[in-house]
Amino acid sequence: MGAIVVVLLLALVLAAAIMVYAAYPYRGEQTPVTPRLGDAMRRGVRSLPTVDRDEHDGPVGRRVSQDARADTSDDQHR
Repeated sequence: MGAIVVVLLLALVLAAAIMVYAAYPYRGEQTPVTPRLGDAMRRGVRSLPTVDRDEHDGPVGRRVSQDARADTSDDQHR
């Protein structure tokens, strides 16, 4: 029971941190109460590896599952 409460609290803290990041530092604004928190979030995101859109110039393929390929001839069962 205690482990479930701890995991749920950690999930709530993570969700709150994501919401604060999306509301302020992601848009280039300072967090109103703790500007240091916003600066720390920006530094953390800058240190993570990212993929730019220019690096992935290849054509984007369409994935079709095996089931979708098999059902192309007859759709009467739907």
